[in-house]
Amino acid sequence: MSKEVRLFRGIGAADARGEVASPGAVLVSVDPRADWPELIASGPAEAVSRHEAAADARVVNLDGAVLLPGLVNAHTHLDLTHIGPRPFDPSAGFGGWARMIVNQRLRDSEALRESVRSGINLSIAGGVVAVGDISGVMQLEPIRTLQDSGMAGVSFVEYFGVGARQEEIANRVATFIDRLGPPRGRIRVGLQPHAPYTAGLRLYDWTARQHLARHLPVCTHLAETASEREFVARGTGPFRAFLESMGFWDDSVLSEVGRDRTPLEHLGPILRAAPWLVAHVNDCDDAGMRVLAESGTSVAYCPRSSWYFRNHEAFGPHRYRDMLRSGINVCLGTDSIVNLPPSESATLSTLDEMRYLFRRDGTDASLLMAMATTNGARALGLDPALFSLRAQGGPHARPLAGLIAVNVTRGGHDGTLLDRVMRSSGPPRVLLTPRGWEE
Repeated sequence: MSKEVRLFRGIGAADARGEVASPGAVLVSVDPRADWPELIASGPAEAVSRHEAAADARVVNLDGAVLLPGLVNAHTHLDLTHIGPRPFDPSAGFGGWARMIVNQRLRDSEALRESVRSGINLSIAGGVVAVGDISGVMQLEPIRTLQDSGMAGVSFVEYFGVGARQEEIANRVATFIDRLGPPRGRIRVGLQPHAPYTAGLRLYDWTARQHLARHLPVCTHLAETASEREFVARGTGPFRAFLESMGFWDDSVLSEVGRDRTPLEHLGPILRAAPWLVAHVNDCDDAGMRVLAESGTSVAYCPRSSWYFRNHEAFGPHRYRDMLRSGINVCLGTDSIVNLPPSESATLSTLDEMRYLFRRDGTDASLLMAMATTNGARALGLDPALFSLRAQGGPHARPLAGLIAVNVTRGGHDGTLLDRVMRSSGPPRVLLTPRGWEE
């Protein structure tokens, strides 16, 4: 199969820096021998149409649509897709919800692969071409399924270990990583100690050292719930009961928690030792903000998940805008399908997270676009240029991770192109992913 060029024309093209052109066009190519699709030209439709490479291009007119780069979902759990949306029971709390997840996890290899494939399909249907996926507890099937999908990003190996079990778990994880062998496709393997209430400080320290030794991306859940703060500060509460019920507790855990620290203070030295991606951070005071800023930590904010668990009732509004103003790299994630409203679970897309924040907070649309593209790329160690529609000019094309089109005919005519995208509804039309054309 030879190289194919297509010219996409819409009412405009935009990315994290705002409008590229209106009307706009994007000229792209797919060569099966290349690692990525390529962006040849972008800009005003008439000018791009005159590009020499457009002479033999297949022209696709997208009336009423804005062209956008493919999206990044920096935090998701594709292996839980089979569970589907579930209501949250406040009386059972986060611990009760976690027990439900443990009970619903798949053990059958083919069923697990199918759940991940379903999550991949929902992601691509939502315009997501790169993910930070939590692959489950040292499970091979989610990693291999994602690596074979053609998507980009990181598959994070998750693990749990507190108290006296930490060294044993570290050895098991190291053996598992060795078994995986060299990288495959566009998916790197990363490390994910689950959270401060299920992973001890020695295990976190080992993880940071593995990043330095093996150049593995590192991620964790952090500062998500009030129960997490209670456990870290006092060593009590629902998460201690959860550890005891699972047989994970021993009293040596108290040598690391119960020092009246917040989760961000608890992990502060660890965060400074490696470029971490931390998910959620609903619980963040000014001291915690300084830890994030000084350590260069990236934050994957999952807005609809935070609302689902009612974290605003415990901590007030999420401080993602304060974080951005402080220079912290904040990106967007969906978390799992379990925490999405049933009416919004036809895709696993950060486009829906952007629309939610635009409606709720009136956040600048270009800033939201950055959170769902270039910021997410930085958090996952990908080149942000893969998620931009700015051609480099001259005769040279450059790699592009994906291209989508969002119909804005029902979004009104006020504001910028990206404002109209945020006011629109329904899934995007997916034109291009790292694996090639999406027909």
